[in-house]
Amino acid sequence: MLIACANVAGLLLARVTARHREVAIRIAVGASRWRLVRQLLTESMILSALSGFCGLLLAYGGVKLLLALTPSDVPRLHEIGLHVPVFLWTLGISVVTGVLFGLAPAIQASKPDLNTALKESSGRNPGSFQGTGFRNLLVVSEVAVALLLLVGAGLMTKSFIRLQQVDPGFEATNVVSMNIALPTSKYREQQLNTFYDQLLERLKNLPGVKSVAGINPLPLSNTNISSRFVVEGAPFVPLADRPYAGIRVVTPDYFQTMSIPQLQGRSFTEQDRENTPNVIIVNEALASRYWPNQDAIGKRLAITPEESGKQVWREIVGVVGNVRHKALETEVMPEAYFPFKQSPENFMSLVVRTASDPASMVPTIRSQVLSIDKDQPVSDIMTMEQRVAGSVAAKRFVMFLLGAFSILALGLAAVGIYGVMAYLVTQRTKEIGVRMALGAQKRDVLRLVVGKGMVLAVIGAAIGLVASLALTRLMRSLLFEVTPTDWLTFVIVSVVLLTVALLACYIPARRATKVDPLTALRYE
Repeated sequence: MLIACANVAGLLLARVTARHREVAIRIAVGASRWRLVRQLLTESMILSALSGFCGLLLAYGGVKLLLALTPSDVPRLHEIGLHVPVFLWTLGISVVTGVLFGLAPAIQASKPDLNTALKESSGRNPGSFQGTGFRNLLVVSEVAVALLLLVGAGLMTKSFIRLQQVDPGFEATNVVSMNIALPTSKYREQQLNTFYDQLLERLKNLPGVKSVAGINPLPLSNTNISSRFVVEGAPFVPLADRPYAGIRVVTPDYFQTMSIPQLQGRSFTEQDRENTPNVIIVNEALASRYWPNQDAIGKRLAITPEESGKQVWREIVGVVGNVRHKALETEVMPEAYFPFKQSPENFMSLVVRTASDPASMVPTIRSQVLSIDKDQPVSDIMTMEQRVAGSVAAKRFVMFLLGAFSILALGLAAVGIYGVMAYLVTQRTKEIGVRMALGAQKRDVLRLVVGKGMVLAVIGAAIGLVASLALTRLMRSLLFEVTPTDWLTFVIVSVVLLTVALLACYIPARRATKVDPLTALRYE
């Protein structure tokens, strides 16, 4: 908005500059400065109000587009829209913008040099009219703010690319997941085992199904279960000071289904039941922390829930690869996997790996569940690729917003530079004609105009870089494996902005080289 307002101020300044002779005549015949300022402000306010109304019409469609792209976990998403307070606020801001950014040009125009202005004929251009310094300041400000936005968008984009390159610890391709919540009133421990034994067996035998398993909780499902644990042989630590481990209950073939690498030992089997020794599988993060450079197989640990404090020792029979359970950007935490039949759960997430499109298997999977229990629904059906994409949806949305605003800022800054340079060429047509009549070459004119614009762009870029170094530190929590002062992003963004500025300067400069010296000198 600052960039747009700077553009508006520059356009209004150019507009009143072109009317300098009219303003001088009005003052000469008795008009007061206040009356002139009031007239010019009224004109700018009307334009601003009309622009605000047109902007609301565009925003009506824009809000719908943003809502379609907004992550579903944004609070009160359904309430977002163009309501009366938003309408009044927007129109109010538009009018205030018209006043603030129309005031400086209006005041500037209300105090012309009467002698100079009245001596000029109506057809001559006021090349030395006041306001050049103010217009230059506006261009510098536009470039600085545009660079600030572009740096923010560049950092977010690089961070998002790094985030998408993170290995979640499992292979998400061709895997579909869904939740099954068996009612506790109907399913006790034995019934749970029977239900899942039948379901997994039926699904395994379906054409197109490679592997199937269950887990609670599912990775990247916004759900986590953790409990304190203690390692056998470690010094005594009070319960409140013991570390946490993520608790996962899985059926056999879970690691195979999700393609989680088995680093040591074995996976769970059907023989790991309630009447066999308690076993557990841990992830690499837990094993390397407590048994570095050792074989964790055969070691024991106890999970101690805080509410009971009861310790049940379990032998480690396997070590598997780390999984990014909470989110791709969070650090891997120690995790412990329990065999389902030693810790049965009523709520489980089903994961099915297929040979082709997993979504096409959903109706068949649902029908198999209903064939076992006609009253049992499945919920939260989603492929694992969708879950991975959803886990970065918030960062993708922030990147999209910053990127969209940055592209808009870049365009507005280019328009601002182009407008100032085009106006400069118009104002200095006579001077350029004289230069060319005296032997100046086209390259000299190009250098004159482009040099003027690029000096402003470079000053603005320098100010923008300093501001970016200070303000991007506030983005630290939004970035992943990217520093707020990433030099490569700063360099690329600066080059892009200055290239666009060069193009915006070149077009008016090229037009200046086509000035006919005879036409320019005819006003003499």
